[in-house]
Amino acid sequence: MPGASCGVRGARLVIAAASMLVAGCSKAPPPEPAPVPEAEAPPPPPGPVLAPSTAAGIYQLRSQIQGQGQPRNPRSSRAQSSLRLDAQPTAAPMMGAPAGSQFNATIALPGYTHAPRGRSAQAAAWWPIPGDSVIVQFDTARDGVLIQLRGALSGSAIQGEIWYVSLSSGATFQLGTFTATRERSRGR
Repeated sequence: MPGASCGVRGARLVIAAASMLVAGCSKAPPPEPAPVPEAEAPPPPPGPVLAPSTAAGIYQLRSQIQGQGQPRNPRSSRAQSSLRLDAQPTAAPMMGAPAGSQFNATIALPGYTHAPRGRSAQAAAWWPIPGDSVIVQFDTARDGVLIQLRGALSGSAIQGEIWYVSLSSGATFQLGTFTATRERSRGR
């Protein structure tokens, strides 16, 4: 039977081809895994925050406001500019920081603060932010306008920038820079 040998031969070829295919597949390297998209790294946790008692104290304040020259008499200017940071939580929190983390402050910055009658400085609030930085904030005579001093404590001085913040328009810009130097306590 000539047709029968062709069928057996064909079946043998199919079996041989299948055997080769199976043998070839078992020796082939496994397919590479599909690339997995990289997940965004979580943001770093906030750093440590200054203890209020570390920054508390009375400071002599010097400022350089853009568009204003140096004062003619720096000694009298320093006497008029001052900053006091207390470690006592404020009873009347200001907008801009979570309640419970604001502390009492007073500030005298000629041209920007308005002290109540009989006082030399205006009430303000301050709060520490991650790292060695603080924000001091006070209201101005203009409704809805705040001034912020944003600085870093290094040794006995705080250095940073003075910012204008309009709550109504959202405008924020830098007015100048400041340095606040802690006064030595009288007992030393």
